[in-house]
Amino acid sequence: MALPAASPRISIIDSGSTNRPGLTVTVDQTGNATVEPRNAQAQTTTLAAELSNQLMSDVKAAGTLSALPAQHCPKSVSFGSRLYLEFNGDRSPDLSCSPQSDPRAAALQKDANTILDTVRKQLGISRLRPVRPIKPVQ
Repeated sequence: MALPAASPRISIIDSGSTNRPGLTVTVDQTGNATVEPRNAQAQTTTLAAELSNQLMSDVKAAGTLSALPAQHCPKSVSFGSRLYLEFNGDRSPDLSCSPQSDPRAAALQKDANTILDTVRKQLGISRLRPVRPIKPVQ
């Protein structure tokens, strides 16, 4: 008996920055998502079918992710972040700059940001790093 083929998986990678923790969300076609915050334990959640289907459709429509045109924008060394999608060993250029001039990249950017916002809300993941109190010098 043959094993069923694994559902295609797409990873959304938000690098984070000095004041915002990074996050990787890996989604399959059925909406199952593994959420891996930087320096925290992985969690799982389920996305609405519309979100996962839209992402899968837009990734397939984009073709080879690494062939998408790179959009550049000024970024702070400390506070700048990057946004990538990975699918079948192929990685997009940084999609964090807005607006994206290529409509395929713009659709992927919108999907990625919607999914990142959704999982942060579902799992209570803050967009900001916790502030640590400064210890007084003795």
